Amino acid sequence: MKIHKITIDSKDVFISQREDNFKVVKPFRNEDGSINWFNLLTGGSWTNLIIVGIIIAVVLGTLSEYTSNIKILQEQLANCIPISTFG
Repeated sequence: MKIHKITIDSKDVFISQREDNFKVVKPFRNEDGSINWFNLLTGGSWTNLIIVGIIIAVVLGTLSEYTSNIKILQEQLANCIPISTFG
């Protein structure tokens, strides 16, 4: 993969070349050297941002539900009558 730097309207555009096709590369650093978090996390696409947000929400929801179920299970086990009392 080769990356080419092209200047269009005084802005640098990076293009990657693979075999027969070209693709615009969204750099993860701004021109001043700071990190562009939007491009780093999503590849520069609003669709990717929405997908990443949905995935994070599902993972956090799953963890929240799991911890809630564990707490309920611990409460139920604490209220359980031990088997040894039946003799």
